Amino acid sequence: MTTGRPLRIALVTSGLAITGGLERCVLEDTEELVAAGHEVLVWHRDDGMPRAGEGRPAFERLGVRLVHGTDPRFGVRSALRDVVRFVREGLRLRSWAPDVIWLNRPEYLPYGRVVSAVSRVPLAVHLHHAPNYGRLRPFAGGRTRYLAVSAAMADAWAAVGAPRDRTTIVPNGVDTAEFPPATESAARDARARLGLPEDAPVVLYYGRLSRGKGVVALLEAWGRVRSSAPVRRRVTCPTAGGATHTAPVLVLAGALYPDEEAAVQRAVDALPEGSVVLLPERDDVLPLLHAADLVVVPSVEPEGFGRTVVEAMSTGTPVVAAASGGTAEILSGEWARYTVDPSDAAALAARIVDVLEEAATDPSLGARCREWVSARYGRTPHVAALLAALEEHARR
Repeated sequence: MTTGRPLRIALVTSGLAITGGLERCVLEDTEELVAAGHEVLVWHRDDGMPRAGEGRPAFERLGVRLVHGTDPRFGVRSALRDVVRFVREGLRLRSWAPDVIWLNRPEYLPYGRVVSAVSRVPLAVHLHHAPNYGRLRPFAGGRTRYLAVSAAMADAWAAVGAPRDRTTIVPNGVDTAEFPPATESAARDARARLGLPEDAPVVLYYGRLSRGKGVVALLEAWGRVRSSAPVRRRVTCPTAGGATHTAPVLVLAGALYPDEEAAVQRAVDALPEGSVVLLPERDDVLPLLHAADLVVVPSVEPEGFGRTVVEAMSTGTPVVAAASGGTAEILSGEWARYTVDPSDAAALAARIVDVLEEAATDPSLGARCREWVSARYGRTPHVAALLAALEEHARR
């Protein structure tokens, strides 16, 4: 239950640039909290992070104060020095007199616990991803509560020691108005701008191009998709007008890091030329979604939430995703049949083929996707749940 009194929230994160779903959620949540009249201090380490400086303007436009903090990493060998740094940080933070510390990087929990104790401010730890610790219990106490983006993350962190009775589930949400369905002309324009064939089925993955995200597994399955009987029949059998269909295209859009580049490139090179299109990372993903017939989220390492699933379904684009973590929670009920074990190449390929066929033959599918997301994963319920959790834990 909210009190209506504006909060002073000390938000702790790492970099400010939008390098993934976590960073985007932090920025969007900050914007919502400021718009609701709350004061937010952003404690960050942007200078030492990838794409340093890139994200500052977005936060500065919100009018929030940005403070460059100490390195929040904790090491066993440097434990004493680290604790001393954290104590100093707690004293700095205490002078601002916040109502609550909102830690958005759970891997920095030791830092958060020390800063909370020294500043005498309660700590709310947002569990965006799977645990970084094998045993959390030594750090799990104090005036600490946990906000989990999914029940899967709440259970995963409870397994390593985060008290389940002090964990609140706050699912992420997107502004569905920013992810509208594509009109026919918008879909054509998007494909033209991206250099994609107008008449080919397009399957899209967007995000970090890594093994953990399932990109190599998806590429291994893609050869099976292209050689499957339904796809071969569609490509080789002419239409009533005598034309033949174009083979499906897989679009991979995202950042490719040096340590993953060789494995991804080998998997691409093993496929027929032109069957995979690599596009750079981009902040505006709407053209990608409007060009796609299907989005695949094949994460081998379970997603904490699965924002791409929600974004895609908001545009009316169906999604095949991993049957684990947050993606399995989003794709529940009638959508559970869209989940799959991404490490099983045959199963993943079969699911992609089946959903492509359904997308081509069921005119109600897009509207049902959007309705599912709008009712459960919009911004309004997310912000209400987040604010209620922060207010409940804040110092009075």
